[in-house]
Amino acid sequence: MIVGIPLFLVAGLIQVSFLGRITLLNGTSDILMLFMIAWSINDRTKYSWIFAILCGLIMSYISAMPMNGYLWMYLFIWGIIRFIKTKVWEMPLIIMLFMTIIGTILVAVGTLGLLFLQNASVNYSDAFKLIITPNLVLNLLFSIPIYAFLNDVVNTIYIGEAGE
Repeated sequence: MIVGIPLFLVAGLIQVSFLGRITLLNGTSDILMLFMIAWSINDRTKYSWIFAILCGLIMSYISAMPMNGYLWMYLFIWGIIRFIKTKVWEMPLIIMLFMTIIGTILVAVGTLGLLFLQNASVNYSDAFKLIITPNLVLNLLFSIPIYAFLNDVVNTIYIGEAGE
């Protein structure tokens, strides 16, 4: 857990400084969501809900989203991950890809819902074509490298448990 906090803070910095600037049409990747998903699906990690809260707070801080929207969306995604891991699947890479798709759609719908509640004028067709679909493509593109990186980090941290 001690290694995870700086790792997620660096992921937030990468989100703001570098990878958040890479766009496809008007869509950007959500690196913190991908970190949270990859961290949560690993069997060795504990207290992954803390990192869901941390990612939600970081994204709420760096975005213009009102009412800590990301915090609640990330906690909901974390709950789905916990349910799927315990009841449905045991294949982490498949869960990573599936939850990347589900998480991207949930964050997009939640964002559009909050904008609707604020009476913002949104063209939903353009939002789907120019933002949501490119977000999904970029998130899927970055999901496997992030999963591989965090899986190696977690396996390095918990190397002592392998011999037990």
